[in-house]
Amino acid sequence: MSNTYEINHVIGVCGDADGNVYQLYTHYDESDALAAVGTIKKATTDKNGIVLGGKGTRLLYANTQMNAMWMSPEGHLWVVDRKGNVYTNAPVTFVNAPYQHLDYKDLDSGVQWNVTLIDRNSLQGIWGSSDSDVWVTSFNGQAFHWDGKSWTMHAIGNTSNGINGSASNDVYVVGYHGKIHHFDGSSWSDVPYPAHLPEGEVFTDVRVVSKEEVYITGRSGGVLKGNALDGFQDIGSPEYKWYGVGYFKERLFFAGGPSGIFELKDGRFECLKDRADIVGVFEAKDAIYFIPAEQQPRPWVVQYQPGADMEWAKINS
Repeated sequence: MSNTYEINHVIGVCGDADGNVYQLYTHYDESDALAAVGTIKKATTDKNGIVLGGKGTRLLYANTQMNAMWMSPEGHLWVVDRKGNVYTNAPVTFVNAPYQHLDYKDLDSGVQWNVTLIDRNSLQGIWGSSDSDVWVTSFNGQAFHWDGKSWTMHAIGNTSNGINGSASNDVYVVGYHGKIHHFDGSSWSDVPYPAHLPEGEVFTDVRVVSKEEVYITGRSGGVLKGNALDGFQDIGSPEYKWYGVGYFKERLFFAGGPSGIFELKDGRFECLKDRADIVGVFEAKDAIYFIPAEQQPRPWVVQYQPGADMEWAKINS
């Protein structure tokens, strides 16, 4: 697959409770990015859960770009794409068929995928508390909820960049135009943010550590800490642009774009690695992964596994 396209990037990583690691790829030619296709691979790992690189096992191909994936607590993958489809290997029954021109297939693994079209626009993010409580966000400003039987649409009115939560009654969506949205189990509401931040702030990611402790990153340097009930304070720095946040082994990590990889320690942002243009952070059971913006000539990610013989590694695929 990667040999037939000019650009091949890892854009997402997730893991299951057994230590398996999954990577989401986009593939396209530089002159025709809108014709991107997507694949998901199960990475090759050693007995300690360290990704070894290489081709891995291909789980899914689609003839459109897949934008995000999430691993449910039950151990099932959920994936969304730019045509409005949701894919999962969970044992669910969807009513609607996939997009009529969608071509998707399992390539190597024998995984059975269930696929449905939920809206004719690009789906941006996905998170849930279980296989019967899944939220999907869209480019056009809707959030879609799966309750185990059917999908319902909620108009939140904003293009989203990040979604995360702690429970079915504590879900956050963040995105463009300085918007923070919170679901309390019954309805969505807008959450105010500190007035000194730019009116058109772009929030890039959200990580819900608990109902009391939520972190939101912004491109103007803001890092918001707080929650929907008590409000947020800005603990960030205009010196940086933040593109993602992850929580791993009770430590907070940040994607600082061209400034590198950071950790929040005692209220200060400590640069751990200042190489590469890091634009994403993803957690797995045994390691945390950082996504660089440029990955040529081969797709690669940065793996950090505290306590390992080699804690930091560049993983090629």
